[in-house]
Amino acid sequence: MSWLRFLRRKQSDAELQQEIELHMAEEVAESRERGLPEEEARRQAYLKFGSMSRVREEVWRQNSVSAVDGFSRDIRQAFRRLQRSPTVVLTVMVSLGLGIAANVLIFTAVNRLVLQAPPVGHPEALLDLHPTFDHGQRLGEVSPSTYDDLREHTKSFSGVAAYNDLVPAAMGGPGDPVRLWGQSTTTNFFDVAELPMALGRGFHSDENGSPIVVLSYSLWRRHFLGDAAVVGKTVSLSGKKFTVVGVMTPGFHGMNRLLNVDFWVPDGEWQQLAGDVINGKSAHDLALRVIIARLKAEVTSSQAQAELDAIAQRLRVAYPKDYEGLSFRIRQTGALPPEARTGIALFLSVLTVVSLLVLCIAGSNVANLLLVRAAARHREMAVRTALGATRFQLIRPMLLESTLLALCGGVFGVALCMVGLLGLTSFHWPTPIPIDLSLHMDWRVVLYAFLLSLGTGILCGVGPAIIGSRPVLQNSLKGESALTRPGRKWTLRNLLVVVQISLCLVLLCMTGLFLRSLDKSAGIDPGIRRSGVLITSIDPIHNGYSVEQTLLLLKRLRTRAEELPGVQSAAWTDKVPLSLYGQQREFHLTGRKIDAGHDLRADTYQVSADYFDTIGIPLVSGRDLNTVDPKAPRQALVNQAFASRFFGTGDAIGQSVSSEDARYDIVGVVKNSKSQTIGEVDQPILYRSLEQNIGLAAPPVGFSLLVHFQGNPAQMAAALRNEIHSVDPGLAVFSDTTIEDHLSDALLLPRVSAAMFGIFGVAGLLLAAVGLYGVMSYSVSSRTREIGIRLAMGATRGGVLRLIVRQGMLLSGIALGIGLPLALGASKVASGVLYGISSHDRMTFTTVPLFLAAVTLLACWIPARRATTVEPQTALRHE
Repeated sequence: MSWLRFLRRKQSDAELQQEIELHMAEEVAESRERGLPEEEARRQAYLKFGSMSRVREEVWRQNSVSAVDGFSRDIRQAFRRLQRSPTVVLTVMVSLGLGIAANVLIFTAVNRLVLQAPPVGHPEALLDLHPTFDHGQRLGEVSPSTYDDLREHTKSFSGVAAYNDLVPAAMGGPGDPVRLWGQSTTTNFFDVAELPMALGRGFHSDENGSPIVVLSYSLWRRHFLGDAAVVGKTVSLSGKKFTVVGVMTPGFHGMNRLLNVDFWVPDGEWQQLAGDVINGKSAHDLALRVIIARLKAEVTSSQAQAELDAIAQRLRVAYPKDYEGLSFRIRQTGALPPEARTGIALFLSVLTVVSLLVLCIAGSNVANLLLVRAAARHREMAVRTALGATRFQLIRPMLLESTLLALCGGVFGVALCMVGLLGLTSFHWPTPIPIDLSLHMDWRVVLYAFLLSLGTGILCGVGPAIIGSRPVLQNSLKGESALTRPGRKWTLRNLLVVVQISLCLVLLCMTGLFLRSLDKSAGIDPGIRRSGVLITSIDPIHNGYSVEQTLLLLKRLRTRAEELPGVQSAAWTDKVPLSLYGQQREFHLTGRKIDAGHDLRADTYQVSADYFDTIGIPLVSGRDLNTVDPKAPRQALVNQAFASRFFGTGDAIGQSVSSEDARYDIVGVVKNSKSQTIGEVDQPILYRSLEQNIGLAAPPVGFSLLVHFQGNPAQMAAALRNEIHSVDPGLAVFSDTTIEDHLSDALLLPRVSAAMFGIFGVAGLLLAAVGLYGVMSYSVSSRTREIGIRLAMGATRGGVLRLIVRQGMLLSGIALGIGLPLALGASKVASGVLYGISSHDRMTFTTVPLFLAAVTLLACWIPARRATTVEPQTALRHE
């Protein structure tokens, strides 16, 4: 049968109806001509033609697809049944919606960080090339010579380009500059990446040293209000004039999926934005950090890796000093950076397991509800079976009903997920680096939500459908429920309740661990002031200032800040503690031989005088860094962790340590404080004088002015901004915040973990309690006659209460016995993201099972208490 005939069934039926009516009219007319009365003529015509309904049904059947007809009929019946049970629909929507929302939210993060490829042409053929050393254990910097070797000698790639991860700049007119982050690229970057432009073009091969810029789409919309005539206009980047040649397509913010950059300039212009001296090297030496290459169509990744291994071998032989241990690692462009991959993967894995637990609990709850609905239809199923219905014909409508309910829950879950995504925007990273972890829904997320809802509906409905399709005809026709068959101590409903409570215990234990972790994190002493400090950042070096000019500017601004009303002290630093980033160097005792890879690694800070008094780090011994001559021997302070690891119980004052670029005389020891994260073990830290070392390092995030003050933070921030702009209106002021907000942002990971697990844990607890209550309530209602008989034969109401509660708590005890080992095992997986507590925290694993037992006791006691109010006469008469 053709689908055209199937789709034209109604039209064909109307035409057949007209044809039958015409045929009957002709028969009646012929009979009238033979002299029969009209009524007799019509009767004879009907007798001759037969049943018109049967003919129409036969033709309709011939033009139909039986499977489609049966399916559509079952769907209509399922909708009608659900319309009569709005409470059931609402219950299932909320139950499954919570579980589906949790899973969709986590999948949105997985999709954003793992599955999505950058919006480049043929992303599967675009690779990142990373030089590595020490047998692939350490990533190396990409020098221009390395890039040139790969571009000229590789045959596996149709193109090789490079870009620098981050280039800071200030854009805007006097008095209103904004801090931006961009990238410098080789001129063939856009061609190799096959990046289309929304407006204009990319770079030409002869424009490496041209002052031109490509803007991101978001910057174009935000700063230029979507002006289509922006191409060809001149913009100011850190005081230099650049001509806009193009605007990037929407959605592209760089190859690194964790960063959000706003502009791209040619590699030759990077030095104009980055300053002259960085760590003692010219800007161009560090300009090319990441190499991208596009595979030729006929070349595989393994073949390209073999060619890179051969090139690395040649370079090791030709330049053994510079390329000792060199190798190349390739990975898909847009993959998570190696340094962030492990932590993010662990965090997402833990959340994925927890969200699946919530869905399993919700699914068990829904399966219990569907089991009751299936049992309520036992008489209908028995009648249909007696009339010859097949097993599949009985199962299909019940599966369709559960699937429709799950799809409704999926719609509700997606709506909840969208609300949750909006809530996640309130979290901020404690760093000025433009980290982008924004989450959005796309077609993958919607498809995942649909498939998850579909699969959940089938899994939740298949058990009740199978049980409901096997009625015992004699019992069902007499009205006995399929769930109260005698002789069975364990039923599917009891098993589902055990599963619910077991999974809920795992979920609540994980929730308790993360809430305890957040509490411990908030109670950890960061070693710095918790209030009364304002942080304001500027970046003069990346705005065209020389080293000498930067020193004069910082001194002038610090003096002005100290003169403001309410200011007690002020100091500069190149890094605010707990900012998730930092510089580390290897140190050794002066006079000892350098042992690369084995010398003590310590975080380094550049600080001005009064830094320790301003930030609140107590001095243990020695003295502070006073304003010193930049040409005098370099001075430094170290924290207690540095002193103990280097000198043991000896005195660090007067000792000297050296790094690869300088020697430092230790003049003081300060107390330990947190450096990069709140949960870290005390790290060795060396504080060096900003005045003496500013020529050695231009911090990519600029310099931060710390002001210890009393008064209104907003007014103080405005006053500081005015002082800075009165000195130089072209300087961008950024990262304005208080130390309270900064410390709150430093707790981002434990806060997010506690929030997610708290929501999931409460949802799981409610679902498990409702599930147990439903089972006990149904059990009491189905045993009304039994309870009446027990009471009539002399049983006390307290005895009946204990009997029912004991049965419910038996299920709870079995579930707790199963769930506790599972929770202990799950806690080991989460130990890597816990702060201040062990994975087997005694308080958590004592309090949570007792709390869950109390909740289940309440869920059993309420229906049991209702059972004791039954009067024997009423119960027996009702039955």
